[in-house]
Amino acid sequence: MLNYNFHKAKNDSTKLLVLLHGFISDHTSFNHLLSSFTSNVNVLTIDLPGHGSDETNSEEEWNFKTISHYLDETLRNFTNYDIYLHGYSMGGRVAIYYALNGKMEMHGLILESTSAGIDSEDNRIERQQVDKARAKVLDIAGLEIFVNDWEKLPLFQTQYDLDKSIQQRIRTMRMNQNPARLAQALREYGTGNMPNLWHDIKNIHIPTLIIVGELDRKFGEISQRLTTEIPNTEVIKISNVGHTVHVEDAEEFDKIVLGFLNKEEQND
Repeated sequence: MLNYNFHKAKNDSTKLLVLLHGFISDHTSFNHLLSSFTSNVNVLTIDLPGHGSDETNSEEEWNFKTISHYLDETLRNFTNYDIYLHGYSMGGRVAIYYALNGKMEMHGLILESTSAGIDSEDNRIERQQVDKARAKVLDIAGLEIFVNDWEKLPLFQTQYDLDKSIQQRIRTMRMNQNPARLAQALREYGTGNMPNLWHDIKNIHIPTLIIVGELDRKFGEISQRLTTEIPNTEVIKISNVGHTVHVEDAEEFDKIVLGFLNKEEQND
């Protein structure tokens, strides 16, 4: 079972919003949203394998099938709730896989800055090599050097425009991770090892919301493709933000997510 934190709603809501974080992050990345979210719905924040306070067995391969099983075990504790699954980046890839293969019923899916995998075999092999090389940096050079390099990736350049206190909060969270377990996560369920699900996502029939930042050109293009392939879906592009929408414009992210949950309640 995965490490999780349950935050009860301040009202009598039966909805449960499950939040899956991105790489080199953990459940605390959503702490700034909890007060607003729990005014409306119950919230479950989870540490994915290799992150935060996760204690899953590192002797077991953390592939997508295994993680889906871990999620099944965790969500079985919440069968009395209507489950809505959100995933950001790496967490979004896990969420897509779970939407197709998980055993627990879901009422909605929210995908933030994510993908259904790499459909070119050559590109997938190339990405596996990148993931392995980054894992080797964690093994040899250590966490601080890895984080310094990670923060310089073009994908996260828009974070430099955030308030210094927010930047420090993100860096502290990254520096609190375990480098050996992060390296294992990269090797075993990094982007390169995600199954190509582009031919399968047409089978996702639950209401799906896709959120992407206007300045995130790569995932903006991917989001349009996801919208085309997933039947019951809509995409919302947030102005003036990049990859980490839930951090770069928390207020708008909060409004959009709660609007989606309320709309689905009206449609029930």
